[in-house]
Amino acid sequence: MVRKQLLLISLAAGLLLMTSMGSAKGAWNGTYHLDREWTKIWINKDGSIDLFYNITLTLDSGDNINFITVGQPNGYYAIGQALDQYNNTLSATDARQGSDYKVQVNLNAALTAGHTVWFTLPTHVDHMIYLDTKNPGNVGMQFNSSWYSAPVEDVSVSILLPAGVEENMTVTSRDWSNTFMEEGRLTVYWEAANLSPGEKFSVGVSFPKEYVKSYYTQTPGGQGSGGIDFSNFATYGIPIFFFFAIVLTIVIGAARTARRQYLSPKMSMETLGIRHGLTAVEASYMLDMKPPQIVTEILYSLLKKRAIWVEGTKPSIRLKTMPDYKGRTGSQEDPLRYYEIDFLDAVKQDGTLDETKLAKTVMNVRENVEERMRGYCRQDTIDYYKSVAAKAWQQVEQAGTPELSSKVYDEQLLWLLLDPNAQARTQTAFHDKVFVPSPTWLWFWYGYQHYNPNPTYRPNVEVPAQSAKPPTIPGSDFANNMAAAVTGTANNIVLNLEKFANSIVPMPASKATEQPVHHNATCACACHTCACACACVSCACACAGGGVG
Repeated sequence: MVRKQLLLISLAAGLLLMTSMGSAKGAWNGTYHLDREWTKIWINKDGSIDLFYNITLTLDSGDNINFITVGQPNGYYAIGQALDQYNNTLSATDARQGSDYKVQVNLNAALTAGHTVWFTLPTHVDHMIYLDTKNPGNVGMQFNSSWYSAPVEDVSVSILLPAGVEENMTVTSRDWSNTFMEEGRLTVYWEAANLSPGEKFSVGVSFPKEYVKSYYTQTPGGQGSGGIDFSNFATYGIPIFFFFAIVLTIVIGAARTARRQYLSPKMSMETLGIRHGLTAVEASYMLDMKPPQIVTEILYSLLKKRAIWVEGTKPSIRLKTMPDYKGRTGSQEDPLRYYEIDFLDAVKQDGTLDETKLAKTVMNVRENVEERMRGYCRQDTIDYYKSVAAKAWQQVEQAGTPELSSKVYDEQLLWLLLDPNAQARTQTAFHDKVFVPSPTWLWFWYGYQHYNPNPTYRPNVEVPAQSAKPPTIPGSDFANNMAAAVTGTANNIVLNLEKFANSIVPMPASKATEQPVHHNATCACACHTCACACACVSCACACAGGGVG
């Protein structure tokens, strides 16, 4: 009997292997990454959702990319009009295979190595809102952003709840990054950075059931399982083959020990390792930077987004919030992070910074990071982000031309500033070359205008791109200017540094825990200063995987 079972399993494994190998003949080969994967969801009264993806894709090397598939939560979807950054209408077709639900978006032109494309894809999805048995009287949904076998640098999910739902009625499965009003509806916003290949970003939201007209009470079997694309045998065929090999080993072992009544129980414990996904600002806290340095990172983050301008530096920083960011929400293309919103809230009418509110900004960063670190190895995480900063510097130092070095410096600025020897490394990187700035780099022109003894160029702050081409800067002058600007910012961030420091309440010992989380827990939640409650939403987890070809 056992031999027959072994034969059947062997045949099945062999058949699967041949099928996978046959499928792999036309497999796409190359490396790519997603610069951004932004998702917006409108929950409708009828229990459906409108789902909007904004995806930026870069091909690093390998075959051209002609299409990308975007996972869908379940099979009840209708496809809208996909557009690229040039407003070209893209062909978007249903590419489902069994319970693997995907939409294939065909690019307007093949994407070649070293180039980037971004596009939007709207779909309407039914069967999304389910009864929440963990929170009586509530309904809700769970959602996973489409995941890829490639890293994702920036992921965010915004969910617009039905009109009338208030924040105190809302329960979420993880701490939100921010909440705000949009279109007269409460919007819950999450974000993360630097997701690893295959890493899933999952969110859940629950609210009183009277705010929708219909919902489902039972999870449909097989919905939202994501599925596996067998077109890439190297990725999936080999692991599946070894899975069957393991099954064969287990069966053989079972046959040899059939007379044993039981096996001795074994217990194991695992930690979660490195906490990926922190931004440079959040990593600055992990690297034990002082509060003024953390605030300086946030300031430069906002300068890079052109959300603020520094109008004066003495006796303290004096800021101007740019018109597009006075609503504290930013734009769909470049939304503000929670600490950036906190920082803008600290800007007073006269442009100076409120010490108490600025202290709250730092504490929110601290508490958010501590919550996200629960169960992860602190030292491994610190070492990882030190290596990220080191890699950023390596890119600057190895760039072949002044133009490329300057461009990389701009792109990696926030990570570069995490190195305690940033000033010396800037001197070294540019000692034999000039710095070539862009008119749009407000972070640079802020320092140049206020810390250069004889500034000769002033960009159009409102519309930097319309400014005349700026002059190149000798490398040594640039390094000295950067050092003075960063140091000056940290020293003059507020008028009363002592009040700012005293307003930062020490971290409670109970918060800074490194206890591992339970992998099989029915519900896990990180509640940022008890801003949300844990929601085990009894509904289909909307899981969706994608790929390219």
